[in-house]
Amino acid sequence: MTSLSVKEIRTKVEALEKEIRLQRSIFEVIPEPFVILDRNGDFLKVNSKGMEILGYPPEELLQRVLMDVVPLEELSRIREGFEEMEQGKEVRFRTQIISRLGERIPVELFGTPREDAFFIVLRDLRERIQIEKEFERAKKEFTEKNRERDLYARELQVIRDLYNKKLKEIGVMKEEALLLSYTDDLTGIYNHRFFIQQLTLEVERQKRYASPLALLMIDIDYFKHYNDTNGHLAGDQVLKAIAFLIQRGVRQSDIVARYGGEEFSAILINAGREKALEIAERVRRNVADTRIPNEGAQPNKNLTVSVGVATFSSSISTLTDLIREADHALYRAKKAGRNCIEG
Repeated sequence: MTSLSVKEIRTKVEALEKEIRLQRSIFEVIPEPFVILDRNGDFLKVNSKGMEILGYPPEELLQRVLMDVVPLEELSRIREGFEEMEQGKEVRFRTQIISRLGERIPVELFGTPREDAFFIVLRDLRERIQIEKEFERAKKEFTEKNRERDLYARELQVIRDLYNKKLKEIGVMKEEALLLSYTDDLTGIYNHRFFIQQLTLEVERQKRYASPLALLMIDIDYFKHYNDTNGHLAGDQVLKAIAFLIQRGVRQSDIVARYGGEEFSAILINAGREKALEIAERVRRNVADTRIPNEGAQPNKNLTVSVGVATFSSSISTLTDLIREADHALYRAKKAGRNCIEG
């Protein structure tokens, strides 16, 4: 065996020390807690990050085994990991370790078998789990906000639907109220107020477009006698019947109204004198030919109407003129013996 010179020995020692320092520096720069265990789980080597997370001084830690720093409920999983590494497999799983102060620290364990040792990296999961918790909390809050928003949107839609429904109901009520304000309570036809408004519009329209316009004033003959003889309830029924018969006698485009008491009116749109007289005669005949209860007690043995006709012209060119002329014609019909038309 060849003996080495002092110089050669010194060179080899220096090389060995250099290699040890290099290994130590590499060992220490590993950013995660890193430990080397023997096959029994005893600590052989721990870097500074490992000692920091476990909280043990080096001399105390090297007297322990990995099982000393693992919760009881995690021991079986650690044993399974050791068995897999014994078979030459690398392992990776989540577990917990217990620090010297008793803190349970969640870690992800990476194990690699190396000859007679196990290289273990322990990745500290506390920050990650905290981030995951924050993420879950934010996700839950976001979900809750979405749920509240959806609930608010649904409630808002319900309110909108209810509001629109109420608007429609109010619209219908307004239409009904307007109709009631224009309708005679007893007969159901238009009242004097509506008659005046419509006649005003038709007179203005006639002036602009020169279309024919006529007016009928209709009065029930001897109505007071019928009322006195048969009572007001019977008289009300007669008023309803006459209103219906007048509506049957005019055209659909004409406007029938109760002028007041037993007097009715009809605005004949786009009707000249001949057409107005034709319609007036049809109305008179409808009433005369209809059997009315107890009409035999009337002075003329029948319940009839008299009709005055007025037609818009150069000499009858205002609403007042038209009503006055129709009234005068009605008066002449009464004077002529009733149950007739004049105009």
